[in-house]
Amino acid sequence: MPRREELTAPQPRASAALARALVRSEERLRAHGLTGGQAFDALVEALCARLGLEAAPGPEAIAAAADVPLSTGDDLLGLAYERFFPDLFKGRHGQYFTPRPLARLLIARLQISPGETVLDPACGSGGLLAEAARVGATVRGIERDPRLARLAAVGLRLAGADAWIQQADLFQAQPEPVDVVVANPPFSVQVTDPRILERYTLGRGQRMVVSDRLFVEALEGLVRPGGRAGIVLPWSVLINPSYGDVRARLEAAWERLAVCQLPEGVFRPFGGAAGRACLLWLQRRGAETGASSGASPASAGEPPTVPRWAAVSDPGYDVRLQRFKATDGAQIEALIRGEGWGSLPGDRWVPAPEPGEGLPVSELAVLRRERARPVGDCWVADLADADRGTGEVSPRRVPADEVPGRVTIVPGDVLVARMRPELGNVARAPGVSGPLVGSPEWLVLEARDHPGWLLHALRTEAWRARLPVTGGQTRPRTSASAVLGSRVPWPGPEVAARVDRLSASLHERRARLKEQLLALQDAVDAFARGALDEAALGEALDRLEGRDAAAGAGRGLG
Repeated sequence: MPRREELTAPQPRASAALARALVRSEERLRAHGLTGGQAFDALVEALCARLGLEAAPGPEAIAAAADVPLSTGDDLLGLAYERFFPDLFKGRHGQYFTPRPLARLLIARLQISPGETVLDPACGSGGLLAEAARVGATVRGIERDPRLARLAAVGLRLAGADAWIQQADLFQAQPEPVDVVVANPPFSVQVTDPRILERYTLGRGQRMVVSDRLFVEALEGLVRPGGRAGIVLPWSVLINPSYGDVRARLEAAWERLAVCQLPEGVFRPFGGAAGRACLLWLQRRGAETGASSGASPASAGEPPTVPRWAAVSDPGYDVRLQRFKATDGAQIEALIRGEGWGSLPGDRWVPAPEPGEGLPVSELAVLRRERARPVGDCWVADLADADRGTGEVSPRRVPADEVPGRVTIVPGDVLVARMRPELGNVARAPGVSGPLVGSPEWLVLEARDHPGWLLHALRTEAWRARLPVTGGQTRPRTSASAVLGSRVPWPGPEVAARVDRLSASLHERRARLKEQLLALQDAVDAFARGALDEAALGEALDRLEGRDAAAGAGRGLG
């Protein structure tokens, strides 16, 4: 077996050097006719051999990876992800790679002692286990994907940890309970295997159960009584009524230690969807030597543990981008130091809304339920016709026979997309010359009062963060009852009325400008095809300039 090369600590500019080396390695392997996946496998095999792990790389792989620097840092895994993972793993099996800042926070809060055994039952590339190894833990991992299991072995060897990695499905593996479990398990994957479902109380008699539910039950068998867990879960598990039974199971088996709300899109730069998630820290109920008894792990006579709460807005990178771009990371560093945490009432999973925090949407609007029955041509507004940046809709004119099943929309209505509400697809119904209908995926709200304030309040990230959603992580949905029952901030009627007036004015001006732009394009098109000469084009421009000047004067701008 090739000898293990001496590992060196990361040096300045190591990331750039490693990036260049990985690019060269991939290019060399592709020059031999390998696909992206084959190149990835060959590169990992060659690195395994260089690290003294059991491997049988071909000569092309050995040559291609010869100048890839090995270090104890995390650069190899991060750059390998950037280079290979989007093609190989993105969206498969609900896998979302855990960002390093969140991994550090998750491990720090667990206060792992040297010598404790830590298991990650969905270890992916091993990032959480690498963090645990840095504080002296004995680490073990389970990973369903053989490529990721292999990569985890490489990454953990680079981190100086001799980890045991089992290639298996976490719902079928039966490891011995350990001191600590850390996990970012698959999100909202449909589990349909009857053999797996029969193993779990939450799966028996079901044809399909989402992985989040089964993981909560599986976790109970992975941690010894008195042990701890730090896990990533979809935000919906904490707030949706449909997960009430899951929360009840957690409360019966675990003592809540802390909850941290993560920002919308937290996994976007790492191949994940734009949904919401949270970090959850737990301690297993029951005595060290017995089965779970439902007793608190606190010593007799001590008050019960008060769960801690935090909400992260900046996790140390830009969640709006699909590629990693670091930010200052000050908020995560403060939480790691123990700063910025509040208390969470023992009977709640998230903080209760403050009294007077806002108005229910139902006080500002009612749901429009009429189905469209147009006689002639009409305008159609689908979800894709809305500009998520401005809340404007550009409807299309279609024959009446193409609109069965659509909903009636009235100009000025507020439209809220049922599907993927985390995208913020909330729009204002435009004024049109004729009937306006929309996709049944719109929730159409007829504003009783303050339509402008309602529109802009429903377009805020703060409102979306509290909106209950159901369904899978890749296609979450909301409902009319959830939207109408939600609350929006309320500045008082005078300020809300000012927002109404300004919003209406700005949308009117944008509509007018759009109309003028289209007229300008029509005039140039007519000139280009010879329908207008220079003089006629000039007259058209005079009319448009006159309209623009008149509009400016009407606004006090001309």
